[in-house]
Amino acid sequence: MVIRDDYAFYRLIGKCNFSNTNIYLVKCKSSNTLLAVKETDLDSASTECFKFLQQELWISRSLCHRNILVHNQTLIENGKLYVVSEMMDYGSCTDLIESHFKYGLPELVIAYTLREVLNALEYIHSLQCIHRGVKASHIVLSSDGSVKLSGHRNMISVLNKDFRSAPVHDYPRHDTFLLPWLSPEILQQNMQGYGPESDIYSLGITACELANGHAPFTDMPSTQMLLEKLNGTMPCLLDKTTVPLTNDSVLETMDPNIQEQHHATGVRSFSPSFHKFVLSCLQRDPTQRPSASELLNHPFFNQLSTLEINLEALLKPLVPVTLQNYKTAVHGEEINDLSKQIGALETSAIEWDFDN
Repeated sequence: MVIRDDYAFYRLIGKCNFSNTNIYLVKCKSSNTLLAVKETDLDSASTECFKFLQQELWISRSLCHRNILVHNQTLIENGKLYVVSEMMDYGSCTDLIESHFKYGLPELVIAYTLREVLNALEYIHSLQCIHRGVKASHIVLSSDGSVKLSGHRNMISVLNKDFRSAPVHDYPRHDTFLLPWLSPEILQQNMQGYGPESDIYSLGITACELANGHAPFTDMPSTQMLLEKLNGTMPCLLDKTTVPLTNDSVLETMDPNIQEQHHATGVRSFSPSFHKFVLSCLQRDPTQRPSASELLNHPFFNQLSTLEINLEALLKPLVPVTLQNYKTAVHGEEINDLSKQIGALETSAIEWDFDN
């Protein structure tokens, strides 16, 4: 089987430096649908990388839930591994923020997204596993309303060799980019270990990331971030209840980007239930954090109970990435000009992070 006989490769949409993986937007010729394909050079892969690739594929095939992104097919050709996955036509939440929602997504979109992610975490935790990779770039969305959690490479079981639940002491050493999202109990690496509650902390950090347009702690050196987390520092949502008023004379001395952010956050107001939701997730003591099942009943999600959520309407003027938005490929040739702006979302800005 020759993969390019079955798939037309359109463009590179992401990379994973750890595994030397490129992620492509492709069209399946038989079904005329868009898919995502991860291409990994096995010949240059280290033993550690190969181990993680095997683990990720095994985990992906063992999961079955509507809110979890799993691969559809794997192919090996000329020393390269191709992993075919569903194409989520809005990309990741990070893409949405970087392309249009610079200072955060609308609260209704956040509530809908977090509810779907909690459904995924409830399922993962019921399997006695910890995801250890909850972040905006690992949450992918589609215009049909689908929200899926990806980035399963660091998932780990809490079952010991006797198949009993026990604290985990493993530390994901190679994924240093995950540090701002990891819980204090993971970072401190003590004898007490950690459990599924650590994913709830990561969800709280992700909620701030979706609301504020950036993740907390990302502007700090690693040592300072560790101290802040161990001391119980809690990030918060930035709105007019948490951003102090600053007079115009002081604002004029600030960097223009800081001024813009201050104006954007100082006029908006998140609901009290959203603030409380984040607070409950970011408790320093993991035993004080609610479970995924408990959080699904949080008042924050009451705003969704009587609404039919339409992501296309809520995310306007963004337009999903579909075949109709691209030039038609002739005789299976690659599309060369993908710089055309689609609504307010430029395709050149799409950098989906399925793996990091």
